[in-house]
Amino acid sequence: MTDDIEILQRLGHADAALLGAGNEARVYAMGPDHVVRIMKAGATLRAAEARAAMLDEIARHAADLPFRTPEVERVVAMEGRVLAIEKRLPGVPVGQLLEHLQGEERRNLLENYLGAARHIGGIGLVRDRFGPLLDGEGLRSSSWNGFLKARLATSARACPDDLRPAVLAAAGTALPEPERPALVHLDYFPGNVLAENGSVSAVLDFGPATLLGDDRMEAWSAVAYLDPEISPQARPEDREQALDWLRRCGLLADYEKARRWLAAYWSFAADDEALMGWCRRILQDQAGGSSLPLGR
Repeated sequence: MTDDIEILQRLGHADAALLGAGNEARVYAMGPDHVVRIMKAGATLRAAEARAAMLDEIARHAADLPFRTPEVERVVAMEGRVLAIEKRLPGVPVGQLLEHLQGEERRNLLENYLGAARHIGGIGLVRDRFGPLLDGEGLRSSSWNGFLKARLATSARACPDDLRPAVLAAAGTALPEPERPALVHLDYFPGNVLAENGSVSAVLDFGPATLLGDDRMEAWSAVAYLDPEISPQARPEDREQALDWLRRCGLLADYEKARRWLAAYWSFAADDEALMGWCRRILQDQAGGSSLPLGR
């Protein structure tokens, strides 16, 4: 199987810097204007083309928002590997900025990061069912809670055995039912958000987790993912600011139930040690947790 270095050499970018890596792909810089996303072995051209079509639809509907979303210029297969050439988006990851920003500058960036999460639901993709945008036909449902329950049944089949009872218990907890499906990134955390000049400039990595659901879930996940296991750059005062933001938005009451569902959802990701640490902490808190000790 051709490795990433060979792919980059063939593209004429042998020294390309690695910008990021996830479960599905690694992303490398191709000069100031483009990046190449090299999918992990086993990825299919069909799946990459479906992702590109989804991103094109999102970008068209996000044109009036204050930040950019990914745009794929072409998808190709090369020596048994699948890769996508995408426009390079401006900014620095919010997680990286949180490593050094202080005072009002830090508070303002965090407020902007949280506010941008609420804009995602305004990206007007229209569907009549709740559930994943990519694949997952069997998980789509006419109700939000129908999807939530079905998705946790899938996670329960893949999660570590000791977490399965807690995951199934979370599936029995209902969340508020929204009026209509809205776009939810569901993987919105400081590593997937770019900023420049104190404001969010781009939101990255719309992918397999992206779905049509309740746009309040984006706000709840943006706050939940500031927990220390997921965002070690975030400080206790950042998490307190985020909880206050939820309170000001009128979204605090259902936050703990939503955070528990998110932990149950991600319980399938057993190869991500930090994420699994978070899932275990949330799910093994039999009382369901409290909003206050997020900095522990």
